[in-house]
Amino acid sequence: LTYDWSKAPDELSFSLDEADMMTEMNGHYAIKDNGDDTTTVTYSLGTALAMPVPDMMRRKVEMSTIELSISQLKKKLES
Repeated sequence: LTYDWSKAPDELSFSLDEADMMTEMNGHYAIKDNGDDTTTVTYSLGTALAMPVPDMMRRKVEMSTIELSISQLKKKLES
């Protein structure tokens, strides 16, 4: 993935460099300071695959991608 930090700290976006089965993946995090020592992060993800994939398998991959990206963002922000 290539990350774009140009709109930080309010937004972080990313796009796919290259992959085997994915033809497109774009996403972003909208980051809002709530003013009470908490932050709301809204995650958006768009993907396109090179071949049809059953819904059950697609959802499983989507969930693992979301969990991994959120954990990576959390790690980055806490460091």
